[in-house]
Amino acid sequence: MADREAAGAPLPATSPDSAAAEVAALFALVSARYGSRLDAPQLEGVRKAIEAIVDQAHAVRAVRLGNADEPYQTFRPYRADEAPRP
Repeated sequence: MADREAAGAPLPATSPDSAAAEVAALFALVSARYGSRLDAPQLEGVRKAIEAIVDQAHAVRAVRLGNADEPYQTFRPYRADEAPRP
């Protein structure tokens, strides 16, 4: 992957099939570990949460950052009459 990024080539697009496979694998892991403690509606809620997390992860991966891109700086105004916030 580093060679591909260094060459400037885009990462391959994720297909719905690969996202579904990722969701299935993560759900199988959670079901195996905690399935005995959850009922059917709770398991369905876990599946929906995993789907949302996978969708968000794919969206984050789609953002291409260069080596010079820096983190977003938060602006915190300071007033001399107030104690500084951590």
